[in-house]
Amino acid sequence: MTLAPRRSRPMRSAGRRLLFATLLGSAGLALGHAPTSAQVYSNDVLPPLPDGEKRKHGFETLPRNPVDKRLKSAKAGSDEHMLMEAKELVYDYDREVVTAVGKVDIYYQGRALQADRVAYDQKNNRVKAMGSVKLTERDGNIVYADQLDVTDDFRDGFVSPLRLETTNRTHFAAARGRRENGTLSVFDRGVYTACEPCRENPQKPPLWQVKAKRIIWREDEKMIYYEDATFELFGQPIAWLPYFSSPDPTVKRKSGVLAPSLARSGDVGYSVEVPYFWALSPSSDLTLAPVVTQKQGVMLKGEFRQELIDGAYSIRAAGISQTNSDKFSDKVPLLINGVKPQDAGLSIGPGDKKERWAFETKGHFDINEKWSWGWDVNLVSDKWVRGDYDLWGSSYDATSSLYLIGQGDRSWFELRGYTFYGMTRYDQQDRLPWAAPVLDYEYTFENPVVGGELSFDINAATIHRDESDYARYRTRLQPRPENALIGAAGTYSRLSGEVQWRRQFIDPIGQVWTPFAFARGDLIYTDPKDDPRMGPFLDTRQDAAFRGMAGVGLEYRFPFIAESSFGTHQVEPIAQLLLRPNEGRIGKLPNEDAQSLIFDDTTLFAWNKFSGYDRIEGGSRANVGAQYTFTADSGASFTMLAGQSYQLFGRNSYKSFDDPTRIGPDSGLDERSSDYVAGATLVPNQHLAFASHFRFDDRGFDLRSAEVEGRATFERVQANLIYGRYDEQPLQGYDDIREGVLGGARIFVTEDAYVEGGARYNFDREVFDRTQVGFGINDIQQCLSLGFSYIREIDNSAETIKLDKVDHKFLLRVDLRTLGGGTVTTRSKQTRNDDMFGSNQTFLAQQPN
Repeated sequence: MTLAPRRSRPMRSAGRRLLFATLLGSAGLALGHAPTSAQVYSNDVLPPLPDGEKRKHGFETLPRNPVDKRLKSAKAGSDEHMLMEAKELVYDYDREVVTAVGKVDIYYQGRALQADRVAYDQKNNRVKAMGSVKLTERDGNIVYADQLDVTDDFRDGFVSPLRLETTNRTHFAAARGRRENGTLSVFDRGVYTACEPCRENPQKPPLWQVKAKRIIWREDEKMIYYEDATFELFGQPIAWLPYFSSPDPTVKRKSGVLAPSLARSGDVGYSVEVPYFWALSPSSDLTLAPVVTQKQGVMLKGEFRQELIDGAYSIRAAGISQTNSDKFSDKVPLLINGVKPQDAGLSIGPGDKKERWAFETKGHFDINEKWSWGWDVNLVSDKWVRGDYDLWGSSYDATSSLYLIGQGDRSWFELRGYTFYGMTRYDQQDRLPWAAPVLDYEYTFENPVVGGELSFDINAATIHRDESDYARYRTRLQPRPENALIGAAGTYSRLSGEVQWRRQFIDPIGQVWTPFAFARGDLIYTDPKDDPRMGPFLDTRQDAAFRGMAGVGLEYRFPFIAESSFGTHQVEPIAQLLLRPNEGRIGKLPNEDAQSLIFDDTTLFAWNKFSGYDRIEGGSRANVGAQYTFTADSGASFTMLAGQSYQLFGRNSYKSFDDPTRIGPDSGLDERSSDYVAGATLVPNQHLAFASHFRFDDRGFDLRSAEVEGRATFERVQANLIYGRYDEQPLQGYDDIREGVLGGARIFVTEDAYVEGGARYNFDREVFDRTQVGFGINDIQQCLSLGFSYIREIDNSAETIKLDKVDHKFLLRVDLRTLGGGTVTTRSKQTRNDDMFGSNQTFLAQQPN
């Protein structure tokens, strides 16, 4: 049979939508079987033509309406059928090639292909797309290219040039890409980034990208491999690696090497930490992190995490055998006026300790929806190891606890046991207690009792310490009598129960009357150790005792409200009367949990102004004050409260010097008429807020304490300023006024980039004892976080020996989405010794915090 010359007669009707039947093996995107209803017609299988028309050889275009009844009955949504839209559809019967031309849209088996031209080669089972190619895969990944040449099942092929966008908002680009076995993608001269392109200037380099001679994406391994790779930040190359790998964007947990961290300090030198993450199972993992240091050898760190069906726990540990342990020798004098540092309340450091380690484990588990239990255990070889090696954030104490917690709709239960390890130079471990058990239970009745609210709580505690802890020296190290007994050596147990009731009445003219009553009882057992120094502070005999307290009271408020053109004014006088007997057994019992006594406007109307259960306020007292509130129509508000407390009858609990901690005197409550207290809060708008608390002497209005705080939050500015001033309290060891101001601000130069700074000024030492400056990029486009900080800090704990220790710390943090992050820390110390003790004194090396 003779064929006519190869020519085509294109269809003139543009935009005609064609619904094709099964394409298996012929014009489809799948392999295998012969077509059940042909879509690319040969000369011997063609739809009938109208009478009088002849069929031509060679290329053939479809008639204007080629869809017959069989095609109309096809299910367009089935995976075995295709939906196509194009301006022209041309057939080459000799080469068995079908070509769709002009704004081609093909939807088949979950894929979408768009291009200027798409050709299907039936003989070779290849699909070729050309011009503005866009292929959307089943998983949502999108491929952009100028040319695409793949097998009809899309398992293998070539793309040139290539741009790939994944559903995880990551991007690949390459001069040429190929796909093998459906799971391997190779990008020649490839680029990878997790940053979105700039909308205003798409040609601008992303914030970060990795350029490599070859990028290999193994979807079966969920890994990406980079060969001859250069890392660029803000378009500038900053690092080169011959080879590295990373998990693909779909991976949340993958075993492998994490980003390294670099640090520097004067005692350790340079150190490099290279963590390895091991995903043991879907619910557990292990991180091993050797830390190679310049001066101290290798520290081994590790963390294990396990998530169970009812909770999770973690274990982490670190240890090192130091090669230059003398770098950590103490720098306090051997003798100060004949007194050893230990006797003066200063703790020596690790000295020549060679083996140093730290251990921490945490766990929390749910028993049911109301009950849970857990633990938090911290162990260290010495108090300095965390700070010396920046382990898990150095802190002031390493507290360990085991707990059981229950919470109901109107109740709370907590049972804990504690041990403490002090982390400051003042802490002496044998003076720190362990406490177990410590029980708290609170319950509020749902139904009213005698028309009011009834609640009760139970508290129990047992505390033991080996050595007594006395008030610490603050300003100079000279022998003098102890001021107060902070903690008594021996065993102390207490069981306390308290019931409270209150009811509110509002009379016809708007006065608010709130009667209340309370009762409390304590069972106490003391077994002090034989320590003659405790004699002036505490009864040292073993004892079992009962202590009780009951009282009634009435609170009165009468709010006056006035409307104005600016807003609403409310003036509310407040008076409170408490009637109760004197407090008993003061000085006969230790005071462990009621040593923090702050008298200000927030505690003016508290029934018991002591902070814990070991002390309870006695004697009859009246608390009076007034509150003014202004609420503007704009939403701004101002509140001020001022008042005073009066001892009416009985013994003033705050005047007694019998308390071993000497906590009552100098509190502002120790006279019949207390100091004046006042507080104010101003919120002019949603961006600004101010709060203040003051205490003034009741005779000359001298300022005794002040706290002022201001916060500002705007679109581009965040700032805060805190000022504090506290009068001397010589009985607690504070011989001087404590005064300081702390401020800081962060300014966003752009939507994501910021600069920040802060400082703390110590008025007593007339020095900025802490300053910090930095800048950063805060998760810009969710692909990059970067921060840099410089911190300069003076060790105030060395003030007693006039030894200024300046700590310089540099922190650099980089976090790249999908690639991980790393930190760089440098720290150096400069020490200036002011030898106030004479030239013949001997100093050791300064111990860092």
